[in-house]
Amino acid sequence: MPAHRLNLHKALPLVPLAVAMALLLAMLLGVDRIVGDDLTRRARFRIGQAAQTYAEELNRDLSRRAVAIDLLGRDAALQSSQGGVKAWRAALDDFRARDPNVVWLGLVALDGRVLAGSGGLLEGRSIASRPVFVHGRDGPWFGSFHPPVALKPVLQDAGIGVPDEVADLAVPVRDAQGRVWAVLASHFDAKAFALLREDVLGTPDGRRSMELAIIGQEGRVVLGRAPLASTYWPAPTGRPSVDALSVEDDRRHRYMAAHVAVGDTPLGVRSGWSVLATQPLEAALAPARSLQRYVLFWGALSALLIGGAGALLARRLARPYADMLDAVAAHVPRRPDALPAEHFRDVLRLLAQRVRPASTNSPGEQMLLRLLADAERLGSMLDQMPAPLFLVDDEGRLVYWNRQAATVFDWPPDAAGRPLAELLRWPADAPAWPGTASIPEGAWHFQARADTLSGKEVWAAWTVTRLHDADGGSAGVLTQVRDLTAERHANQRLLEQTETLAAVIQASSDAVISTDESGRIVLFNPAAERIFGVQADDMMGEQLDRLIPERVRSAHQQDMQRFSASQVSRRTMGSGRVAGLRSDGQELVLDASISQTTVQGRRVLTAMLRDVTERVRAERAQIQYQLELSELTHQLMDQERATTRRLAQLLHDRLGQTLTALRLSCEALAVQQRDDQALSERLGKVDRLAQQAVAEVREALVDLRPPLLEDQGLVAALDNELQLHQPATSRTGLVFDVELQDAGQRWPADVEYAAFMIAREAVVNALQHARASSIQIALSGREGLLCLRVTDNGCGLPPDMAMGRPGHLGLVGMRERALAIHGTLAVVPRPEGGTLVELQWEAAR
Repeated sequence: MPAHRLNLHKALPLVPLAVAMALLLAMLLGVDRIVGDDLTRRARFRIGQAAQTYAEELNRDLSRRAVAIDLLGRDAALQSSQGGVKAWRAALDDFRARDPNVVWLGLVALDGRVLAGSGGLLEGRSIASRPVFVHGRDGPWFGSFHPPVALKPVLQDAGIGVPDEVADLAVPVRDAQGRVWAVLASHFDAKAFALLREDVLGTPDGRRSMELAIIGQEGRVVLGRAPLASTYWPAPTGRPSVDALSVEDDRRHRYMAAHVAVGDTPLGVRSGWSVLATQPLEAALAPARSLQRYVLFWGALSALLIGGAGALLARRLARPYADMLDAVAAHVPRRPDALPAEHFRDVLRLLAQRVRPASTNSPGEQMLLRLLADAERLGSMLDQMPAPLFLVDDEGRLVYWNRQAATVFDWPPDAAGRPLAELLRWPADAPAWPGTASIPEGAWHFQARADTLSGKEVWAAWTVTRLHDADGGSAGVLTQVRDLTAERHANQRLLEQTETLAAVIQASSDAVISTDESGRIVLFNPAAERIFGVQADDMMGEQLDRLIPERVRSAHQQDMQRFSASQVSRRTMGSGRVAGLRSDGQELVLDASISQTTVQGRRVLTAMLRDVTERVRAERAQIQYQLELSELTHQLMDQERATTRRLAQLLHDRLGQTLTALRLSCEALAVQQRDDQALSERLGKVDRLAQQAVAEVREALVDLRPPLLEDQGLVAALDNELQLHQPATSRTGLVFDVELQDAGQRWPADVEYAAFMIAREAVVNALQHARASSIQIALSGREGLLCLRVTDNGCGLPPDMAMGRPGHLGLVGMRERALAIHGTLAVVPRPEGGTLVELQWEAAR
């Protein structure tokens, strides 16, 4: 019995120390591998999210500013304002007051002269050479940051603060007909974008050395700070969800970096910017390092306390507590099949029953209580680990597992002592957890699938480590688990999406061709085989020039090089159509778009091509037919005018003269036969009929040959036409407005004739079909330019009658007359009611 007591007294202090050291090692490994990996993933997501958020905020801010300026230019009240410059200046000042970041906003005429400016600045001056005006005439345009060199003295004279840098934004202003008549040019303080950057970064304490920078088109940092050299930047992406990449610079410093392109606004404003977010990996892992230091400090302290307490207990308190230890040893259940962990729990239970916390405890009892509390604390910390962790003995039976392991593997509370092979089933086709005897020294890593008792599949990364006791013997096998089930399912979905994309490409009716940066083909789908008449196997690795006519190869290569060097991810090729070459030498016309992406670090260019050769031929034939039809219409109009003139001359010179002679003969015969009353009445009736015929001939002459048109011109002819209609339309107001600088302005004869016939037809339609009570004809223009507008307040033109009424050729004839003189005709309903007929003609230059 003394020998047994001596062994128990020596072994008992070593048990807490061994347990503490094993738990400390497990916690350090768990923090390093599990928490570190989790923090790395979170940092990647956070960096990518910050870059995406800042890019979206920049796009949203530019979109808001562009739309606000565009709405200001579209303001109908300002377009029709009688206040002129004062009204525009008031609107610009109000806009600047609502947005304090606007440094200056001005309305600029097409000659570059500032018509109105916020605060009256720059009014009357010319900014024709500045990019904000030059580019703004062609469409919405944004200019990146630059110092306000030209604007600085003006702002200083006005007592306005001068920002360090400004950004330009210009939007063209269009009239009701869609023509650009001015440009709204603006300068914004660059601090607005810096404030957005600070909002995304958050508080300085929460940044952890994260940096956000705006990258310009030329690859230069225009705002913020980029600690990485540009050669280490990842390629910008426009995907809705971005994860950061891990990069290493030449000093072997590791960073998390995400590069996101700022997209175009709804108005087409293109900033050319991208957002670069970076964070040192050490800063991202700082919480893990802090936790490791915390665990190492307190774990080592606890281990020292436990070891010291055990040694002190063995050396100083062995004799006083001999009876108690003997009693504990005597009451420990003798169970040969029991696990060592069960013996340890039995000993702790008996000790806790015999040593109660009290103010009268001896120092040894107090130290023992602290030792038990430290062991319980370490066990609680392992139980709260975010990743599964379990320990098996050398026979492969489960000794310890934390709460996360019970959750992931669905282990029951009575799993202690059961073989691990019963609790986890390994498929025959997957790597299995090996027996404890085959575990090598050090950590052993593998990935495999395991099935739980409930049938749940768990894909995980397993890290198996053999533990040793104080004597160097085996203390069991510790297994750390990183659950990959969700990640594997995501990868499986990605694989399915990839296979679906490949099937779509193979089944596409459009040719899909991908090349590397050197122009060698790496993808050639079946539609490309059909269109170009060549097999995919023959084209793989070949140069793309083989499919391009020789006359355009040089230009095509330059276009591809420019696109590859740009930051644009997708656009149409050239004007949207390119030339192709079949294997039989036939040239093709192709609708084309091109995109670029990075696959495994290599740039891949992909073109989508649609064969429109036959459609282009049909379009060209149709255009030729339309040109021939227009020429035929012009000839018919000339022939009509000549025929009408000839017919009017015949009616006037022959039929008119004949009827006049008939009247004179009837009058002379009536004088001679005045005594014969019956004959006189018949001659009078014949005379009246002849007089009516003469009047009808004159009316026909008016219709066939517009009076005054050839001699005095269009203005006199239209005025005479309205006077002819006035007696029959006494209840209808006919107004003729002429806005000509030269009262005697004349246009080519065919133009005046077509304009007159269109005006006549429009007036007749308004009187007969629209039942209008007011008709207004407006004529304006100059040499080489004519504008005719006929408006009425009638019932209007239904939408289904815009191309003409079935069975009626009035609108068709008007449209053909306009086409014959190469003019444009618009027949549209008016918002306030009635119809507008507008003819626009401009001489060819």
